[in-house]
Amino acid sequence: MWGLKNRLIKAFAKSNSKNEGSKHRFLIVSTTGLGDTLWGTPAIRALRKSFPHAYIAILTSPIGNALLKNNPHLDEIFVLRKPHFFSLLYLFFALRKQEIGRILLFHASQRLVFALCAFLRPSTLIATKGSNKGLDEIFTSLLDHAPVHEIERRLNIVREAGAQVDNPSLELFLSSKEENEAKAFIEKQKIPSHIPLIGLHPGAKDGFKKWPEQHFIEVGNRLADHLGAQVIVTGNGDEKALVERIASKIPGAIAVCGNLSLGGLSALIRKFSLMICNDTGPMHIAFAVHTPTVALFVPTDPRLCGPYFTNKHQVIARKRSCTPCLRKKCADAFCLLQISPQEVYDAALNLFYQETRNA
Repeated sequence: MWGLKNRLIKAFAKSNSKNEGSKHRFLIVSTTGLGDTLWGTPAIRALRKSFPHAYIAILTSPIGNALLKNNPHLDEIFVLRKPHFFSLLYLFFALRKQEIGRILLFHASQRLVFALCAFLRPSTLIATKGSNKGLDEIFTSLLDHAPVHEIERRLNIVREAGAQVDNPSLELFLSSKEENEAKAFIEKQKIPSHIPLIGLHPGAKDGFKKWPEQHFIEVGNRLADHLGAQVIVTGNGDEKALVERIASKIPGAIAVCGNLSLGGLSALIRKFSLMICNDTGPMHIAFAVHTPTVALFVPTDPRLCGPYFTNKHQVIARKRSCTPCLRKKCADAFCLLQISPQEVYDAALNLFYQETRNA
């Protein structure tokens, strides 16, 4: 069935790809996760700086909307919601009114999104080769899928659209409401302002990226004792059991799992003196808000998806144990046992004192 649909989409796109549209009416497409969204922020900024009077919209996910709703470089945000078919039907008519001339596809995993891009009939449709669900033919410009950081891949897409790039760092804009949400949380917990806050984020969307919880407990206890710090264990609502289990084994630790908005959590992470986390969404938030971060990488490659143009971090990475890597089929992420609690503790102390000296 998808073969027939693919042929129809390609035929439609090919017959309409010469429509000129408006050269300065852009639609960015980024409809996946938290990290994917933040990786696009340097490209969004570069596009706005290069085309200050252009119309720049983004089609994103609900989590992307939460991250980008305060971004001053965007004119409008369109949100893809579930069920996707009916959402995309609405979005088609809403976006068609905008007479989009250029679509820049950063990342999407929903095949129907590619159909939407074709049916909007832009004059320019740019993406990365081989990442388009077998629909490369609908694009007017395809960039090679080179082994570069995901931030750089998105920057290459806006370069292809004519943008000049001078700053590849992430950014996240928080409202005063979100800042006050974090402030109110700290005040409610009666945490004195002179006590450093240490964040632990033990969860991850994928089990093969999770450092053992007992290791987080050991490091959390040692840092709390050594620094007299307040440990805060973070996670989303689905990670509540994990978060509360770890917090209960670190005296005085506070569990935060689903009781703050994403913006409120981001504002709280900004207040951390240090964060220790797996390769997952809040790690990218920490990079974006310039929180010193010890980031643990196995089996993913930090050169492709880790910190980029930030010096407030310490990456601890190891090579994958299995060839090929089982990834989501992995039942026991024993490759993460290559990273010891002592190594993470030492890295955390070094980063903490480095930032203290630079403050």
